[in-house]
Order: sequence, then C-alpha cells, then structure tokens
Amino acid sequence: MKQKHKVKWLLFHSPVELFLRTANAFSDEIKQLTDGRIDIEVYTVEQYAKEVGSDVHDDPLVLLKDNKIQMSQVQTYWLGVCHAVDFFAFDLPFLFKDHDHASRVLEGDIGNKLLDDLVDKTGMRGLAFTYSGGYRVIASTKEIKTAADLQGLTMAVKTSPVLSDMAKAFGTEPTAVIDAGLLERKQVRSDFDTIQTTLPRYALQVNSATHPYVTNTRHNMFLTTIVINEEFWNSLSIEDQLLMKKAAFNSARLERQWSVDDATKIETDKTEQEKLGIKSMIEMSEEEIAKLKESSKTVLDKYKNIFTENLIDNILDS
Repeated sequence: MKQKHKVKWLLFHSPVELFLRTANAFSDEIKQLTDGRIDIEVYTVEQYAKEVGSDVHDDPLVLLKDNKIQMSQVQTYWLGVCHAVDFFAFDLPFLFKDHDHASRVLEGDIGNKLLDDLVDKTGMRGLAFTYSGGYRVIASTKEIKTAADLQGLTMAVKTSPVLSDMAKAFGTEPTAVIDAGLLERKQVRSDFDTIQTTLPRYALQVNSATHPYVTNTRHNMFLTTIVINEEFWNSLSIEDQLLMKKAAFNSARLERQWSVDDATKIETDKTEQEKLGIKSMIEMSEEEIAKLKESSKTVLDKYKNIFTENLIDNILDS
C-alpha cells in the first residue's frame, strides 16, 4: 500500500485570496493525481497561529526549514535575501519582454536550474514560479506621465538591492521598506512620493487617499515561488515527486494567468479603479518607457558581474 501524506501549506503573504486560489488549485490536482494519498491542509497565518498556540515567525522559511510546515509561496526577492542571490535577478528592470517571454524563462531550463539550486542555498526546494500580481506599476502622490516626472521623487521599494539601484537609475531616492502588518505598511509608505506595487496588490500596499495616481510602466515583475521542505520531499517516492512537480507546474501556470486577468481588469475597468480609489490610470508612452529603459542599462551591467555568469544574457535572449 502506498504511503499517505499530510501536508501543511502556509499562506504567509497577503492578499490571502491571491495565494489561496493557488494553494487550492494545487491541492485539488494533487488529490486527484494521487487518489487522495497526498492531502494538503491550507492555513492562513491566523489559522496556523491558533493551531500551534503561538505567533508565527516573520520568516516562513524558518517554519519550512524546521518542517513545521511543508509548503508555502515565498517572494523571490526574499529568497535573494536568504542567500539565493540569483533570485534578485527577477527584480531587474525590463528583464521580460512580455508574459510569454516570462513563461519561457520560468518554465524552461533557466527557471528549473534556479529552482533546483535553492536546496543548496536555502535548504528548501523550489517547485514552480508564480506571480504576486505580475508587472509592477508606480503609485504616486501626483501624476507621473514622463520619465522626467520621476526625477527627485522618493520611492518605497522592497528590500532588494536591485530595486534600490533601479530606483536610483530612474532618478528617484529609494528607501527599502520591510513588510509589516497592513496598517503599519500603509502608514509607512504614505511618507513616500512613489510606491512600487502591482495592480492586484494595490489595495493592500497603497493608501489611495495619498497615492491615487497609478502609472503603468511595466518595468519589472513581482514574482513568488512555490517551495517545499527538503526533508519531506525526500520522504516522497519518485512517482509522488513527479506528481507534485506536475501539480505545481499546472497551478503556477493558472495563477500567473489569473494575475494577468486581475491586472487587466483594473487597467481597463473604470468602475474597478473607482472602487480601489484610483483617481487616474496612466499608460506611460513607449517613448517615455524607452527613456527609463535606457537609464536603467547601468543596473543590468552592474549585476552581470554579480549573478551567475551569463544568467542575465540568457534570460534576455530566451
């Protein structure tokens, strides 16, 4: 008789509904593929804390490494912080031409090697790449229509050196902001002229009363990774490992499309924008985007010497 497994999947990041649907899609597929032998128990942070009777660590990798949970989704920049430095590459400006290009990289040899290398860097195994809303946009206190409009403004960015360097290349003054609770996050970021976010995460990360203008620059993507505890992974049969990879691949592909659809709805639906408190949705012209792209070439050049040799060129050429 084949072994049965219970798997705890922690929804660590917000907004929960974006990550819940991915976990549920994975759970439904792996249950079907294994005739219920692998059962995914999905927890929010609050649910998990209630079960274990204590607060949850700020870093889900602590719980993953200790095998207290077996699976989660982790933002790629945080994997960079945790010594998988090549994952910072996904923060580079204008790395992907479009979503098809991103899929070729994330689902191909480049993405698979990065996922496999996670074990040596973090002790966690990567299974697939998902979006955290897809392309980033800029929320601001005033309208940003041109590259020149960014000059001299302050910008809140994630704790990624690449994002800080990119913000400087755009002519802004960056400050890295560590995610905290929702209220704290909005209070902190209201102090900045501009905030990098994605459209599906706008309501979470941005106070529309202070940053009601959104400029669609599509300058880079906000990605996450489905990860699994290595000890648990090694307890699975080869057959079940292959099925887990299959379920991760399919649910990740679904999630990326859902994120694209969510972003498109906000881009095109005035009612949705009004609901979110967005005063104007600005499409930066190709001419102005080209100026940002030109100014950020120095960032690409700098990190070619930091990341694995040819990683950036291989992504660009995919």
